[in-house]
Amino acid sequence: MLLAAAMACVGVGFAVMFFARVAPPPEPAPRKAPPHPGALAARRGAGPLGPAGTPLATYMAALCFADANGDDVPDPVLWLDGETRGQVTAVDGRTGHGLWSSEELENPDALACPDPTTVIAGRDGDTTLLALDARTGKARWTAELPGVPDEVAGGDGCATVLLKDGAATGIRLDGGETVDCATAPRPEAILGPFWERKRNPQGVQVGDVEVVLAAQTQGTPRLSAEGRRGGELLWKKALPVRAPTSGGRADLFLVASGGAAVVLGLGAAGGDEPRILAIDPASGAIRYDHAASYLGGKIAAVKASGPYVYIVSGAALRAVDPATGDAVWRATVPPRPR
Repeated sequence: MLLAAAMACVGVGFAVMFFARVAPPPEPAPRKAPPHPGALAARRGAGPLGPAGTPLATYMAALCFADANGDDVPDPVLWLDGETRGQVTAVDGRTGHGLWSSEELENPDALACPDPTTVIAGRDGDTTLLALDARTGKARWTAELPGVPDEVAGGDGCATVLLKDGAATGIRLDGGETVDCATAPRPEAILGPFWERKRNPQGVQVGDVEVVLAAQTQGTPRLSAEGRRGGELLWKKALPVRAPTSGGRADLFLVASGGAAVVLGLGAAGGDEPRILAIDPASGAIRYDHAASYLGGKIAAVKASGPYVYIVSGAALRAVDPATGDAVWRATVPPRPR
């Protein structure tokens, strides 16, 4: 009923104009974070960290940020659960407390925050795109697309939607109508979480230094990094970690936060325990390097926004202090509406 009412506001079956077609990835990208032995435990207990409440469990790698409570601090938005059904959920970026959850949707898939006030969600196999109010989680509008949405990238008052068949279209964020969104990234630059972590090498800008992370492509995917200012190489070094792998290829997790380049990986000597380290961008010195067993399982997504690094792993969302590498909180589900 909610979707039907929202569709009535924008009109059903309006024409959607293609303005670009890009080649689809050479292989399908998995949409869900892989299951792992700690998944059940993630549902049961929050452990020593984070706010009291029911731990939030997620099985999707999608993670974006909106201003869900009006405090001008980025708040993580992700799928609650997500194995076959899910709810779009916003979490307070400062505390980890759940703020709101949308109505339950089947086959959750695409998720994006194209601006601080809007969250957009899509379902696998469904050509409908749903826009939610970032403050409440309530539906604003729905748009019927000519194909199933895969990824969404925001521009100035509009967004580009990349469809699973490789086509792309633009939509207005205030109503879902078709528009050529010239201010959004070009379709070929929209990768999604799976392909973003497969980029090898990849870099981030930390102040005036670009830090580039690379994994060996033959044998053990050991990680190395280098720092460049303009065209000048400042430093280059091997790191004491290796990249995790999925689909037979290395996953690179690198973000800029707290004036450092933060890297997530696995111990170079073997084993599956995650490690976190921070690199000084100017000198290449490692500020800290320690085990991150608190992550609880396979890393699915790592993003930096506001004061923290946010990590989806072990079916949970955690905030990490970039200055120390220590976990600050583990997210909890929103309270039930009264």
